[in-house]
Amino acid sequence: MTNPKIPNKTKRVTFFQVTSDQMKRNRIVSVAHEYFEKKQPLLFKLPHKKALEYLDFLLWRLPQDSFLPHVIKDTPCQDLIVLTSSEENPNGARSVFNLTGEPILNPHFTTIYTFEDLSSTEKNTTAQKHYHAYKAHGYKIISL
Repeated sequence: MTNPKIPNKTKRVTFFQVTSDQMKRNRIVSVAHEYFEKKQPLLFKLPHKKALEYLDFLLWRLPQDSFLPHVIKDTPCQDLIVLTSSEENPNGARSVFNLTGEPILNPHFTTIYTFEDLSSTEKNTTAQKHYHAYKAHGYKIISL
């Protein structure tokens, strides 16, 4: 059994610094396309149905000259890009883009993406909460 306080170089969290919703949308689409092109599974964890619907719409519309195949699922599947609001990991991804207000501390995920939103104090407080939780669990922190 591993000690969560001991750093594990295989677990990392990337905080994307953003100051607008447009920056968030661009980063989400960019990361999703990167995983799709590499044919590696990626899970998007969202807080609720409305957020799922919004991201679903976004991934079908951006970039304007293409679309990104993806599904909304809570049950096992083979799809590369999966959106969920459940605690499940339908596609068995090792990478997750956390779009919720809570840190994801599931040891199955070795790569976590999240936002450091500098557009408001409240949103930045959420990022700080994530940062401290990940640091306490030994994740390597990267800020871009």
